[in-house]
Order: sequence, then C-alpha cells, then structure tokens
Amino acid sequence: METEQQENLRSATMMKSFWNIQRHLMRFAHQTAQENGLSMPQFHSLMTIAPRGPITQKELAAHTHLPKSTLSQSIEGLVQSGWIVRETNEQNRREVILSLSEQGERFVQEMKQQETGMQQRLEKILETIDPEAFEQMLATHDIIARGMKEILPPRNGGCTDD
Repeated sequence: METEQQENLRSATMMKSFWNIQRHLMRFAHQTAQENGLSMPQFHSLMTIAPRGPITQKELAAHTHLPKSTLSQSIEGLVQSGWIVRETNEQNRREVILSLSEQGERFVQEMKQQETGMQQRLEKILETIDPEAFEQMLATHDIIARGMKEILPPRNGGCTDD
C-alpha cells in the first residue's frame, strides 16, 4: 500500500512539475507573441514552420493542433504580413505548402534574439543549470516521452512526433 502511494506521489509530483513549466512557457510565448503583434496561433505557426522548412498546411495542423478555421485565419494573416509564402503543391494541387519568406526568416530570427523574448529568457535560465544535469534532464525527458508513446500510441487527430 505504501509503495503504491509513493508511486502515485511520484507521478503526481512529475505531472505538477511539467504543468508548472508548461504554464510558464506559455506565459513567455504569449508575451513574445504580443510584443511582436502576433496572435498565439500565428506565433505558434511561425515557430513550427521555421525549423522545418516548407511544410504542408495539413502537417502544420498536425503539429500545432489548431482547429482548421483558426489555422486558416492565422496563415492568412501571416501571408498578408509577408512572413509566410503559401504555394500549391504541383504534385498534388489540393495540397498547400507553407514556408517562411525571407522577411519571415528575418522576423523569426529577430524574435529569437529579443532580450525579453521567450528564447532568450529561457536560455538565461538554462545557463544556470550544470551542463551535466541539463543532459541528464534531457535524457530523462526522452525516457518519459518514449514510455508514454509506447503506452498511448497516437490516433487520428492526435499528437505527432516532434
């Protein structure tokens, strides 16, 4: 009985820790988006497209989990701002391919370099962590993520691997 309570306490403590970090990351993201005149769906879309290069709108939806209407509005605003280029796939005319424009690439890089932006603030926090402890944390997160993936395989409309 005591062992079961300890295991439940460990899992509850881990979930609380992840939720707390996620809450603060979302606050950073909201602030960065707001300071750059973006909605959260626009910010999320830009930050999802940037490291991947050209991506289909369907793939973007799978990564961001945004409703189709929200994603469409977000993309339209980013296209109008000149940060995203939207093209029809020549091999599949029903498919839309999204990529950052040159202006969009500069904009994303500027956001990443902003002192009050999400990435710079997180980097300052991570600099306070011993490199060995940081690597161990990443390895531990990987073990947890792989274990969860085995237990809960993705379904249609579910999470994609990042």
